[in-house]
Amino acid sequence: MAATSGIIATTLSSTAAAAPEGNAHHERVTGLDLDALNAAHAPADTSPAVRVAPDARLDLTAAVVKVKPAPEPEPAPAPRPAAQPAAQPAAAAPAPARNSSIGARAVSIAMQFVGTPYVYGGESPGGFDCSGLVKYAFAQVGVALPHSSSALRGAGTVVSASAARPGDLVWTPGHIAIYAGDGMVVEAVSYSTPLSYRSMWQSNPTFIRVV
Repeated sequence: MAATSGIIATTLSSTAAAAPEGNAHHERVTGLDLDALNAAHAPADTSPAVRVAPDARLDLTAAVVKVKPAPEPEPAPAPRPAAQPAAQPAAAAPAPARNSSIGARAVSIAMQFVGTPYVYGGESPGGFDCSGLVKYAFAQVGVALPHSSSALRGAGTVVSASAARPGDLVWTPGHIAIYAGDGMVVEAVSYSTPLSYRSMWQSNPTFIRVV
């Protein structure tokens, strides 16, 4: 900028010297203030000076930003199960029918031993008493019965005389026989009478169905 100012000063001086002296009405340019001229062309300093300390540090560490996640969506409610109709109580099973064929088979087995001697407490083909005959004959068809006339009284279901059928027991106090049908019984009565097939002699007996 100083060189430029010198050029301007030289130019102005030359111009002043070259002016004809006869032109008196022209004023000579004198007393040019170069400092003012230079100041007019100097760039304006509009930015304030910023002073920084020698030991100043710029911390560029980014602050940790905590982001709260969006809440999970509420689960859809489970569909309610359809109401089930109340369970109906199961119908009671009918009572099993008595098997008349088993009773008839027991009669046939007892008939095989007609003539066998009476043996007190006997329950085998070697000899029978009244309840021993019943126990043995029914055991052969898979029916377990006690060896006692009083116990046999409660071993089955009481039926009427008109409903009696082969295989039902004929009970009187102290004695028991097997009903063979048509008013006949198979029984072991006493020492003097071997095992017999004969007409029922009991008056007003109790008929007991065990099968």
